[in-house]
Amino acid sequence: MEVTRQLRLDLLTKKGLAPIQLTFCWEGQRLRKGSGEKCDPKYWNAKREEVKPAPGNFAADTNLVLERYTQAAQAAEHAAILTRQKLDKVQMSAEITRRYALLAAGDEAQATSEDVAPLPQVEAAPLGVLDYYDQWLGEQTRKTSNKSGQGLSKSYLASLANSRDVLADFAEKDAPLAFSTLDHVWYARFSEFFFEGEWGESVNTFGKHVRHLKSFLAWAEDRELPVNRKYRRFEAPDEYIGADALTEAELLRLAAVDFRSEAARAYVQQQFERLDPALQAQAATKKGMRRSQADPQRVAERLRMLELSRDKLLECCYFGLRISDADKLSRRQIHGQLVRLKASKTRKECFIPYFDDDVFKPVALVEKYAAQHLLSCLPVVYGLSDYLPHVQVLADLTRFKLTSKVGRKTFVTLKIAQGVPRAQVMQATGHRTEASFNRYLGVVEHELVETFRRTARSVAK
Repeated sequence: MEVTRQLRLDLLTKKGLAPIQLTFCWEGQRLRKGSGEKCDPKYWNAKREEVKPAPGNFAADTNLVLERYTQAAQAAEHAAILTRQKLDKVQMSAEITRRYALLAAGDEAQATSEDVAPLPQVEAAPLGVLDYYDQWLGEQTRKTSNKSGQGLSKSYLASLANSRDVLADFAEKDAPLAFSTLDHVWYARFSEFFFEGEWGESVNTFGKHVRHLKSFLAWAEDRELPVNRKYRRFEAPDEYIGADALTEAELLRLAAVDFRSEAARAYVQQQFERLDPALQAQAATKKGMRRSQADPQRVAERLRMLELSRDKLLECCYFGLRISDADKLSRRQIHGQLVRLKASKTRKECFIPYFDDDVFKPVALVEKYAAQHLLSCLPVVYGLSDYLPHVQVLADLTRFKLTSKVGRKTFVTLKIAQGVPRAQVMQATGHRTEASFNRYLGVVEHELVETFRRTARSVAK
């Protein structure tokens, strides 16, 4: 019996904890089973497949649970071999659960005995709506897009799973879900539950859940399940709320940040000191202690990473790329004054301008790293989201939180403001529909007023 343990990073809780899953392999069969335990990913030892001890994370208790499951599984397989029984997945799961319970109760003798308990004959319960949703969700994980030839993105699949959690919570607090009762009355109760509960107040998030539900019910209807056809009239609201995009002045200010200035160095040194004040206090008294967190070499490395993070965001702004595409952008895709590449998400070919002007400076940015002879135009930055808040402080940007997504939205918004036709901007970004394109179009109010003012016509007196 081979037992491995994995973190389900696709099922992170709101506190950032990942469920620990166990995988059991025997005689060509594989069984996945939840351990009931969760772990902060930063404390997970992937090599030993256990939780690293840290204050307050109860690593010893969690690791004991995992070890008991491993012991129970090995004992179950050993007993099956001795009694010449071939256990299928259902039987092995039941046997592991039984032996784990005995181990948890302290009865190790029974837990490791050579007996295999017979499974009780229980009539299978009919599948419910959520059971069918799980089947549908499983099909989505294996689905391939006809447009891109690739599987659905992890973020989209996680969004489908999140909708399942919302429906399950609603069913628990209101009434069990049934295909026949999904009508306008049910929709009204679900809407009230969502907006008055803990799931949030976003109209667009509610609309997303409704769209997922309608897609699932259409799938169920195709399989001739007793779906109430009134679900087709469920409204999936979609409210345009604009997008966070940098103005021209903010983009220029971001590009002008000098990470070699005394102000930048002082800021970074202060941040390092704040990380571990105890180490700072002891560094001068303990011989052989590793260098202070505020050591000049550490500060210089931190400044280098902050500058690289800023440049990675500028790459997204100048080229209008998703961070995943920016990390893959290479010189082979540059053809004169045009960059040609296929967007990884839509597989649509993008045609991006490659020349410098007063605001967008993609050529200068690429040439800055040319001497490093990288496979990509700029280095990949791991932990970009950890660095950007510090870049934001140094650039004195306060209107919204700085993320890699701001780059793509900034490109779209500023190019439209410069007068580039929508169709040509969409050719650069790879958007297939104007509806999806509009979600990336920000509204900068004072620039909008100035545009109207420049194009306003005066009547001759």
